[in-house]
Amino acid sequence: MNASQIEIILTMAAAVFIMLTLSAFVVYFILSSQKRRIRLQHEQEQMKENYEKEVLTTQIESRDQTLRDISQEIHDNMGQLLSVSRINLNILEKELEKHPSVNRIRDTNLILADVIKYIRMLSKGLNSDMLASYGLRESIKFELDRISQTALIECKFETEGDDFLIDAKKEIILYRMIQEILNNILKHADASEIHIQMKYTESAFILNITDNGKGFNPEHLVNLSINDAGSGLRNLQKRAQLVGATLQISSEPFKGTRINIVLPKQPQHAIS
Repeated sequence: MNASQIEIILTMAAAVFIMLTLSAFVVYFILSSQKRRIRLQHEQEQMKENYEKEVLTTQIESRDQTLRDISQEIHDNMGQLLSVSRINLNILEKELEKHPSVNRIRDTNLILADVIKYIRMLSKGLNSDMLASYGLRESIKFELDRISQTALIECKFETEGDDFLIDAKKEIILYRMIQEILNNILKHADASEIHIQMKYTESAFILNITDNGKGFNPEHLVNLSINDAGSGLRNLQKRAQLVGATLQISSEPFKGTRINIVLPKQPQHAIS
């Protein structure tokens, strides 16, 4: 093999090496770009998720503060005015004891007493401070007692296990979710029975809410717009995701509805 042939072979080898190197660089560049694009997309999705969580948390805190303000206003002003009105009726009832209209005054007085009782119960339900004072178990029981008295619906409440500490913010969100579910039952289910089972297990907090109402087909709500009835269920799902819980809804037309909420037990920390 002469020098010319060796030079040709070396030149071809160098060309092949350069082509392989360029190909490897191109492949590396493509893969790196793809990884950067995937990482950027993941970061954008994470930022969007964190932003949505932050917005939802702010909305919930703002709404909760508004409800506390309304509760305080009802308690301090409306409740006092109604109490004064009842005092006046009591005075009238005594002054007109033998008057033909005394029975009407007495009936009005009894109705006003029921209104005052209902207003006080409503005020407590709006104020999440009650949750801090009495805990989730007693607060749920209070809501069911209020429904039993005002809506004439039979309510059953069962609890199992020993309470464990749940982050205060998460507990408020869970409580508001329960209130919204109960309110939806009153507004839409046409139910005569509500059953709540609350369980504290070694691994999770579990809540089952069932009613014997007219039910619905969950699939029909999937494509509803934000202004439709399905938005309420989507809000419940978002709140469940915010606290790290899972929410499942099972329902069939004319066979009632069952809602299951599971919050895993974990070290306590604030909602991020």
